[in-house]
Amino acid sequence: MKISGKIYSIVALMGFVAVIIGGIAGYTVLEYNKRLAALDNAAERALQGERLNRYVTAVVMESRGIYSSATTEQAKPFADGIMQFLDRMDTVLAAWRPMVDAEGLPDFDRVVARAGEFRAFRTETARLGREVSPALANEQGNNTDNRTNRRNYQAEIDAVVQRDQQQLADIKAGIEAFQSRMIILLASTTLLGLLLGTGAAAYIGTVQLSRPIRRLTGTMQTLAEGDLKAEVPFADRKDEVGEMAQAVLVFKQNGIKVNELNAQEAALQAKSADLQSSIAEVVSAAVQGNFGRRITKDYANDDLNRFAASVNELLTSVDAGVAEVRRVVASLADGDLTQSMTGYFQGAFEELQTNVNAAMSSLRAAMGEVRTTSDTINGNTTELRNAADDLSRRTEQQAASLEETSAALEEITATVRTSTSRAQEASQMVDEAKRSTEESNRVVGEAVVAMGRIEQASGEIGKIISLIDEIAFQTNLLALNAGVEAARAGEAGRGFAVVAQEVRELAQRSATAAKDIKGLISKSTEEVATGVRLVTDTGEALTTIQSHVVKINEHVRSIAVAAAEQSTGLHEINIAVNQMDQVTQRNAAMVEETTAATHRLSEESDNLARLISRFRLEGGSSHPREANDRMQATASPARALGQRLAGAFGARAS
Repeated sequence: MKISGKIYSIVALMGFVAVIIGGIAGYTVLEYNKRLAALDNAAERALQGERLNRYVTAVVMESRGIYSSATTEQAKPFADGIMQFLDRMDTVLAAWRPMVDAEGLPDFDRVVARAGEFRAFRTETARLGREVSPALANEQGNNTDNRTNRRNYQAEIDAVVQRDQQQLADIKAGIEAFQSRMIILLASTTLLGLLLGTGAAAYIGTVQLSRPIRRLTGTMQTLAEGDLKAEVPFADRKDEVGEMAQAVLVFKQNGIKVNELNAQEAALQAKSADLQSSIAEVVSAAVQGNFGRRITKDYANDDLNRFAASVNELLTSVDAGVAEVRRVVASLADGDLTQSMTGYFQGAFEELQTNVNAAMSSLRAAMGEVRTTSDTINGNTTELRNAADDLSRRTEQQAASLEETSAALEEITATVRTSTSRAQEASQMVDEAKRSTEESNRVVGEAVVAMGRIEQASGEIGKIISLIDEIAFQTNLLALNAGVEAARAGEAGRGFAVVAQEVRELAQRSATAAKDIKGLISKSTEEVATGVRLVTDTGEALTTIQSHVVKINEHVRSIAVAAAEQSTGLHEINIAVNQMDQVTQRNAAMVEETTAATHRLSEESDNLARLISRFRLEGGSSHPREANDRMQATASPARALGQRLAGAFGARAS
């Protein structure tokens, strides 16, 4: 059997144990749910019985409320409570009946019958208390027969509840016993399954897998150490261990073949090592600059001999190219630009030959142009130096004049800026005065309106005072009539006469106070009219002041705008003059630097002419002074200088 089959057998065994455990667990869950449903039913029945007992007690308490009431109106809430609790009792009985089992149904029917008697009796008690009188309800309900009926009713309910509670306790005990049995069964089954699986896994893992693999591992280590005489076990097995043994056997046979090949390779490696040594000597000599060394040995191997011949050919090619380059560079070091690389080259040396010859040609052309240009520069440097000296003196004079002009403009600009600032401040002050005048005018207008409202309110208050006066008069008249009626009543109306006298005196005091307030309101109205007139005069005066302030504001604003425009113009002129001053100062500095550079250029031109005279070009060379004379005869100094510089830089770029 394959290892996978053995492992699958262990998995099948563990799966079978898991199925058994799952079946036991499923049965346990179903049975436990069934017992829990019975437990819930018994608990609900016991709860319904306790709820019915509470409703009976509540009906009794409501009946006592009727008994203690004095009227039907007082008894009515208690009668309504009795009917509500009786309805709840019927609801509880209707919900309780489907939960009762067949054995407890006779007892439950007796409870229902007793409930009907209880309802009929208590309904009559509620009707008497609500419609007739609480006393008749007391006679009807508060007696021994009624109490006996209620006790029997509750006793029957308690009997049914006690039976439900006993069933509830039995179900709880059964659930606990069932739970213990199922736990023991599941634990035993799980332990047995683990023992069987562990035993099977240990046997297959140790006997069938671990030991053979360890023996094969030892054999492989022995073969890896070089002992190819070791025996390979388990090669006849039909599982994966036998396949591993067959593979190890193949490794052993390959090792034997490799040893045979190693012996053949050792001789070839010795010749290769000798060739590498010879190549190292030749390359070392080439690194030191000696390209004359060659490999001369015969290695009795076509491949090695061809490789040695290739190395010799490489050295010959490099030696020829380097020698030609060395010759051209040596002539360049002596100042001879007429030499170039000759001979036939390939590859990189062909490219090197092309580049060296092109570089020599470009260098010859550039040196010719540089010689001509240096002669021209040497001839025109003196004129450039004189012109630079004159320009420097004129630039210094112009810079001094611009500096004085800039200082004067700065003083004028500062003065105009101060005037502008003062004019703007005056304009702002006039604006503030204008806003203050407008605000004062608005406040005066509001004050006039407020005075009008006060005057109107004074008139309204006068009307109210007149009304109060009339009310006081009517109150006095009524008090007088009340005193007359009290006098007619004699001794019985004496107290009322005293009250009427007090009301009369109060009405007289109210009339007097109303007259005083009316006089004060009249004086206030006159003073308010005077205030309105004065405030109106103040508003007219402020309006006149506002018109004058507006005119002043317009004049000051025109002055401020003109001053600002002057300040802006002078500021721009000042900036322009300062910029001209700065530019002139920089130009003066640049002219000085140009003058110094011109002097240095003259010196460097002489040095350049002296250095170029060392090189020998094709077609000979002319004297610098003769070239200078020819240039001066054909063109102006400045134009000749520009043309020669352009030609020189163009030649260098090519």
